Amino acid sequence: MPRRKAAVIAAPRDTSSDEVALRALYRKDPSRILPNPLWKTIARLQSLECRFIADSTQATGVELREPGKLLIYGTRTQDPLKTASVKLDGVPTVWIHNDFVAPLAPWFDLKEAFFRLIHTGSELPLHVMVPGYAIREVDTTTELPLVATILHACYDTPTPGTDEIATWTKRPVFEPHAWLWVIDRKAKRPVALGIAETDRPTGEASLEWIQVLPAFRSLGLGTMLVRELVYRLEQKVPFTTVAGQVKNPCEPDHLFRRCGFAGRDVWWVLRR
Repeated sequence: MPRRKAAVIAAPRDTSSDEVALRALYRKDPSRILPNPLWKTIARLQSLECRFIADSTQATGVELREPGKLLIYGTRTQDPLKTASVKLDGVPTVWIHNDFVAPLAPWFDLKEAFFRLIHTGSELPLHVMVPGYAIREVDTTTELPLVATILHACYDTPTPGTDEIATWTKRPVFEPHAWLWVIDRKAKRPVALGIAETDRPTGEASLEWIQVLPAFRSLGLGTMLVRELVYRLEQKVPFTTVAGQVKNPCEPDHLFRRCGFAGRDVWWVLRR
């Protein structure tokens, strides 16, 4: 019988220099360089092509691609995007900053905008306590099924299950003191949930989930939760970021701005 050829496994590519350069660029203007917290891109660098855009003195932006396909384009400059340099054939999805979306938009059928805000810690928010409610940390060893239940109750679309949520606690950015409940003192049960993560090498925290059960909205619980999270996070890192849908009927950007977040950056996800 013919011998079967052994599978060839490519050695991991050295992405350390790209990681260092991307982190330095990102720190200068996080909301313009990427549509998401930096750690999420760093975790994918092995599968991405990373090309830096530079002027005569320094890197000003970055293009991230799967082989031959543009995925993300972010830059600190306002120079117009040259569509001739961007390969769009066969590209199913592109993330691009609002300043550069116009020439690419006609190539795609589905378009969705996301705000990107930052809190720099220059003025930490004051604690806000709503009478009848209290903040408590989530017990991530026993309460993950309850986390899944709360998330499911806040959305009409599918949400992560317990097994997926458990993987979040294994990430290097897991911050146990930034998984918080808002507890209804009378009913003695959670009615709101906040989850944030901390990327210490970058100096960034990110708000990932801020959810209030529908029956308990407009009571100030979201503000209570966000301010508590930012206060805790910015004892550890210089800045916190958050993103969300622009056309969300709950208008979450208003909540974050009330809590000291700022910025005018909008990213578009373009899909075929």
